[in-house]
Amino acid sequence: MKKNYYYPVLYLLALVLFFGCQKEKPESTQGLALVTTSAVTKRLIAFKQNLQSKSNEALAADSAEWYLEGLLNLELANNTHEFGDVDFFHDTIAVTLTDGQISLEELSLLYTSIDAWAEALQQQSGNEDYTFDIVDLNFETTGLKSGTQNLIVTLSGGGLGTGLNYTPFGTTDYWYWGYGLGKCGEYSGYTGKDASTELQRKFRNPIAVPGAGYFISVETKLVTPGVYPEFDDPYNAPYDGYMIYSQSGLNPEFDQCLSPSDLNYYLGKFDFIKETKRPVGKQYKTVNVNYTIGLVPSPQWLHVHIYTLYYGIKIENPD
Repeated sequence: MKKNYYYPVLYLLALVLFFGCQKEKPESTQGLALVTTSAVTKRLIAFKQNLQSKSNEALAADSAEWYLEGLLNLELANNTHEFGDVDFFHDTIAVTLTDGQISLEELSLLYTSIDAWAEALQQQSGNEDYTFDIVDLNFETTGLKSGTQNLIVTLSGGGLGTGLNYTPFGTTDYWYWGYGLGKCGEYSGYTGKDASTELQRKFRNPIAVPGAGYFISVETKLVTPGVYPEFDDPYNAPYDGYMIYSQSGLNPEFDQCLSPSDLNYYLGKFDFIKETKRPVGKQYKTVNVNYTIGLVPSPQWLHVHIYTLYYGIKIENPD
């Protein structure tokens, strides 16, 4: 299986400002938000039993995606959701569809393959407490009822966190905006980290930790700075006046240094952003913070942070 790790990439500025994505789930599964916790879990356990039955049955692609994603979250990411650093891993798997359906035999192979990949990632981490945060599956839509489609697999995992985050950045927290350049000014060092990684770490570790459980019907929301201008006090926002880091100009500094006050501003806007993007009936789970640089229209350059927010229907563990 080919592993595709998620690294920062170079986007055109037009894509940064106007590109958006979200994962839509079929309406037939959204009603499961009203189903009891035990009923959902029982359905997923029954699905696993069917996978092991060597039946000739098949499922529609949307149902197959929902059941397989739910089962993997139940088994791999059923936890207390208090994490420290979290890594995102991506993979693409070719899947055969016949008349818009996937056989249980092929689903069983997918389940085994993804489960083995997760186990390998745990072993590679060298951390016996390494566990997974969320599993997201998404079929690329081709419009064809038969043939090969790609299943996009996202795993996020890491070590359990212990510190209190969402606490403000401190007086020594001067960080370069991206590219793992570390701290800046008299506090230089910590290469491999930057403003995006430190915001991400705090976003993922709120002080109020929700109860244990796992997620089904996972979907993502991509958020760029242009979607969130600072309406209340645009002069209070750093740089370009957005709730997410953005700096534009004919020649913005590549190694822009963000101050503690800059970072605390963006930290303070996150709860508002994640709530406004929350789909009806779903809960926020985690976020991936990335950075990019673009050139549109020439010769104006822009540096930005980009948030990928993950939401789902949470199935609480019984007390």
